[in-house]
Amino acid sequence: MRREQRSGRGRQGFFPVFCVFLGVLLGSSAAVWGQDNSSCFGCHKDESISREDSLGRKVSLFVSEGEYRRSVHGSLSCSDCHTRIRDDSHAAGDGKGVGRRVDCGGCHGEAEKEYKKGLHSKVMAKGAERAAYCQDCHGKHEIRPSKDPKSRTHLGSIAKTCSRCHSDKDFVKQHALGMGPSPGELFQGSVHEMTGEVSCTSCHGSHDVRSLIDPQSSIFRSNIPQTCGTCHGEITKQFRESIHGMLAARGRSDSPTCTSCHGIHGIKAKVDPDSPVNEKRIALTTCPQCHAAERISREYGFTKGQQVKSYYDSFHGLSYQGGDTFSANCASCHGVHDIFPSSDARSMVHRDNLQKTCGACHPGASANFAKGKIHAVASIEGEEFGEKVVGWVRVVYLFLIGGVIGGMIFFNFTDWLRKTIDRRP
Repeated sequence: MRREQRSGRGRQGFFPVFCVFLGVLLGSSAAVWGQDNSSCFGCHKDESISREDSLGRKVSLFVSEGEYRRSVHGSLSCSDCHTRIRDDSHAAGDGKGVGRRVDCGGCHGEAEKEYKKGLHSKVMAKGAERAAYCQDCHGKHEIRPSKDPKSRTHLGSIAKTCSRCHSDKDFVKQHALGMGPSPGELFQGSVHEMTGEVSCTSCHGSHDVRSLIDPQSSIFRSNIPQTCGTCHGEITKQFRESIHGMLAARGRSDSPTCTSCHGIHGIKAKVDPDSPVNEKRIALTTCPQCHAAERISREYGFTKGQQVKSYYDSFHGLSYQGGDTFSANCASCHGVHDIFPSSDARSMVHRDNLQKTCGACHPGASANFAKGKIHAVASIEGEEFGEKVVGWVRVVYLFLIGGVIGGMIFFNFTDWLRKTIDRRP
């Protein structure tokens, strides 16, 4: 009995020892490829370590241990992300886990879900060699919180991060992203870049960046006012109620939106001479791009752009073209964001509001001051009798001017000719 009990105790004593030994053995193995990164940094701390990718380009495999420790993933082990690598056999070239993209969606599922809806994911699915994935924007081993000024996704760094691809001329050409200056070049010096409060993701989004022809895109034509409205709320409210905003909401592709007048990536302050909404450019280039266009004029009944032509022929237009920025331009009379048809009582050019509108520049203007047709066209083919009369008066004046000046020239020529003949011996 005692022998059996002693034998039993021996077996019971051996089993715990065996379990502890096995646990230590397995634990040490797990420590190498599960918790302790020393084995990984044993090789990857070498700055010369590299490999060739599928295109034969040299790719550095160096990882700064200090940067990694300071990153948001500094408390994780290498194997938490590189799940396919279980031991150091990949260093011998067995190919296990080498060159395979890390699956960030394992932890960041919601961001991965949004990314798959975006343009970058769709381009990658088509087999594009260069399409942005997580590490292209966030980095690899040195990822920092977006609030960290050193982070690639910090508000002050996003433009530089996006420009790594979108300012690359070969990349832009390959993906047909437009001609001329790149978005990054245009953004530099813009009013948004100078404020430091707006960057690429503010308008385009972050993980779910979509094409401008996607109806769900933040930069789709009918969505632009809403996108700009996140910062410019009161202005957007005015625009939505205006004739331009109403047309944009109906999906009219030829209706102006914020970017039609202000520009896109290179938006300048109003006081900047290069801004499309600068006082010197509103009536010369910005408004006429639509209101003097033949197709748009015909579509909306602008009488072949005669409103623009009549303005240029007026005192205001002639003075404006001469460089006088104090002369009335389109916005001076029609408004800026709150433009309404002349038949709308809210319009600055409604017949009941003209006295006040004109009085802004002409103090003391009476009710008779603004009577009559504003955009009158002096033409014998005019729509109204008064326009035809002015047109005929103009024709008569042209004949008189031509006759008087021509007669003076003819008289002086003949007088010179007679005197020349008289001087001959």
